[in-house]
Amino acid sequence: MNTVTLIAFILGAGTIAFDHLVHKLPHWLAVVLYSAAVVLFIIGMIAARKTGG
Repeated sequence: MNTVTLIAFILGAGTIAFDHLVHKLPHWLAVVLYSAAVVLFIIGMIAARKTGG
């Protein structure tokens, strides 16, 4: 698995876990974090396709 894709999964899961288990996040911060995770996931998929794995 590509490192960037792994970071995207960790960012998304960390956002969910923090929001549900530790403290509620403001909506604007959750949107920014989820958007960053989606962008990183797409970049990781494109990089994996270019390297063939």
